[in-house]
Amino acid sequence: MRFAEPVFVPYHAPLQRGTLVDRRDRFIAEVALDGQPASVLAHCINPGRMEAFVRPGARVWVLPAEKADRKLRYSWEAIEVLGVRGANIIASTNTVRPNLLVRALLEARCLRDLSFCELRAERNFVAGSHSGRVDFLLDEQSASPHYVEVKNCHMVYEDGWGYFPDSVSARATRHVDALAALVAGGARASVILVVQRSDVEHGVRPSAFHDPAFAAAAVKAAQAGVQFRAVRASVDLQGTYLTHELPVDLSGHASPTVLTDVGRQWEANRESTGWTRSASGSRGP
Repeated sequence: MRFAEPVFVPYHAPLQRGTLVDRRDRFIAEVALDGQPASVLAHCINPGRMEAFVRPGARVWVLPAEKADRKLRYSWEAIEVLGVRGANIIASTNTVRPNLLVRALLEARCLRDLSFCELRAERNFVAGSHSGRVDFLLDEQSASPHYVEVKNCHMVYEDGWGYFPDSVSARATRHVDALAALVAGGARASVILVVQRSDVEHGVRPSAFHDPAFAAAAVKAAQAGVQFRAVRASVDLQGTYLTHELPVDLSGHASPTVLTDVGRQWEANRESTGWTRSASGSRGP
């Protein structure tokens, strides 16, 4: 469903273009900035495997840190990749940015059934044996509290679907289990998956290939009343355009055909995934 008007979220400063030299470890990328003789180290705001994004020589963009005294002066913000239909696109490498994007959508009242009188970020909760912190809590006087968890989806496969996660994520599984417990206690809960690339065509699926435990937990949580939603975010060099909602498929994600196709593409992406371990020089994990 397309929004009545796109929501634009700009970067806090101009991006600087460069070339990816390597992803040294989970949190540090080496980038050769255009016009500078020496490469720089940039914070990698994606601690995951970044499937298909770790391509030395790829065109990338970094963002200067907001705090001048930060140890790493830049953050790796975006990369140019080949989209699923053969055209180059810009995709975000920042897994924190989706929280900013969803907040903008909530404040613009673009997301149906997510009304609120007060919007609060990073709220602690306890639900039975579960406790933790949720990305947003929506308070509305006439309804039960609504807990919202945001997830970043960067992987789009040849079938035009986005898949989350791109590796085993016990943390994501705990989150959806906790949301189901909150719903059982009388609250409302939603998971919003943000696809930060423009080539997603159909929607988002939980990846039963990468993390079958999460996929099963998502289906169970949905049956318990947790809502799963997705948003497409088109990335350019000025910021992010949020254009419309996408379907979330919780039924066809584990078919033999899907698992085979995803596995084949995952195998093809192995050499452009992970990071370099300084001790051995091999790609990991």
